[in-house]
Amino acid sequence: MTGSRNDFQPPNFSRGNFLAPVYLWVAGLQGWRMLALCAGLGAIANLAFPPFFFWPAFALALSGLIWALDAARLSRKPKRAAFWRVFAFGFAYYLVGMHWIAWAFLVDPGAHVIFIWLPLVALPGGLAMLLAGFINIGFRFWFAGPARLIVFSVAFMFAEWFRGSLFGIGGLPWNMPGMIWAPGEAISQSASIWGIYGLSALTVVAMAAPATLADARTRGTTGSRAAPVIVAAILFGAIWGWGARRLGEIPDTPPSGPVIRLVEAGVPQSEKHKQGVAEQIVLRFLALSGPDTANTPPVVIWPEGALPYYLFEWPEALDVVANAIGNRRLIIGMPRREKINTPEEKAYNSLAVLSGDSDVRGPLDIYDKHMLVPFGEFMPFSGVLGMIGLKTLQDLAPGGFEAGPSPSTVNVVGIPPFGPLICYEAIFPGLSPHGSDRPQWLVNITIDAWFGELMGPAQHAAQARYRAIEEGLPMARVASRGETGMIDAYGRWTARGQPADPALYGADPVGWKSSVVDTRIPPATDPTPYSNWRDGLFWIILLGLNLGLLVLPRR
Repeated sequence: MTGSRNDFQPPNFSRGNFLAPVYLWVAGLQGWRMLALCAGLGAIANLAFPPFFFWPAFALALSGLIWALDAARLSRKPKRAAFWRVFAFGFAYYLVGMHWIAWAFLVDPGAHVIFIWLPLVALPGGLAMLLAGFINIGFRFWFAGPARLIVFSVAFMFAEWFRGSLFGIGGLPWNMPGMIWAPGEAISQSASIWGIYGLSALTVVAMAAPATLADARTRGTTGSRAAPVIVAAILFGAIWGWGARRLGEIPDTPPSGPVIRLVEAGVPQSEKHKQGVAEQIVLRFLALSGPDTANTPPVVIWPEGALPYYLFEWPEALDVVANAIGNRRLIIGMPRREKINTPEEKAYNSLAVLSGDSDVRGPLDIYDKHMLVPFGEFMPFSGVLGMIGLKTLQDLAPGGFEAGPSPSTVNVVGIPPFGPLICYEAIFPGLSPHGSDRPQWLVNITIDAWFGELMGPAQHAAQARYRAIEEGLPMARVASRGETGMIDAYGRWTARGQPADPALYGADPVGWKSSVVDTRIPPATDPTPYSNWRDGLFWIILLGLNLGLLVLPRR
């Protein structure tokens, strides 16, 4: 995969290059030592993402990878060496960042643990191949000087955009590089202009800029090498200043929107389908929602799959729920079926709005999830994978759920018009309704119990907060065993789910973690540039980066 150590000729350095010893050490690594370094850098990069937000780790990782690619040019087979170095980086990068997917295969280990190699080997391997492939294309145009920063950054972002938009069915834009900036803080506000992809492109070039401080050239000064770092610092200083000003100009007036109640019973995913638990779940949610009185919020929201059963095929439970709602409105996540017991039967993962007479008249409105989770809600390549016994992780619809149309604003009397997002639909920038269909707020219901107890739930919530910034819309988020609360149009929590008071709601069953919070809907901003232009500015940024090739030294 790399040339022998005897093929390596140490580069020369201009006098006074203070990073020369580190650069020489990296350049001198060969074989498995170099691959181990690249993998270590990929793993370390994840310290920059939620819940840590230690962004210098990302700068260290990208700069180190560029230096490893510099050294690849000295190998007997440079392109091959470059490919495997990026692959090692990418495999560790995606494995650590998306390790939580393996938790879903442990909910029912008897049925799924045999396939845990999919999230632990196949997924990071596939994404690493993608990243290595794009950067290897850029490596054909590699330069010895600072201009290689542009080649690397553009190739890296093309790979990230591709896996976020096209990889699999609908893409997997999890942990885009711009996510290293905490949502709700100053720098994150720029996502309202150019979205997470635009912020990611600027982040990659800024975090990789320190790599230009050292190279193998004998020409060039420390000042010319430092120019990209200085420009990056000025740029992000300006972005921070603009974001801080935006946050400082928020009107200091209390929210005047209606009060809503966010309810989460905190049922462990592994217990939801055990015998006798169904009725217990219904009663717990009703206890947490409280009675229909003048003092209770007129709108109640339960999470995705709150009742993991076909509610409209369970009349006893539907009657109890409808009677408890009374004059209120209930936004609930639930599965549903059409054309039952026929060859055309279809199942959907849905968000429904219920009223006190929904047991007779049905739901006031329904949104069927549009972006389904591969392997969780539908099975890609089902014909092939079915032959080895692989089924969807959920068992309500063994053949998988059907995808609904793109999200559109839900208009129901008694609730301000809202844009629905179910589960990981909140990780997709630009999916929310916009333009003439722009809602007043967003509702994200999700089951984060699938995400484990480590980084997954925090990362999922952070991405939802970025959608609020991009759209300039507040968001009510109700997450089963995740982060529940109200998010304002700037990505800040205005209310967080609190453990349910046993004195008011009764004690939780053992292992459950229920939460309740009553909160008002914050105001929306005017339509943001991103809500109007979507990813147009991202492509302008990417094209603009290429202008750096005209001014940065190549040799």
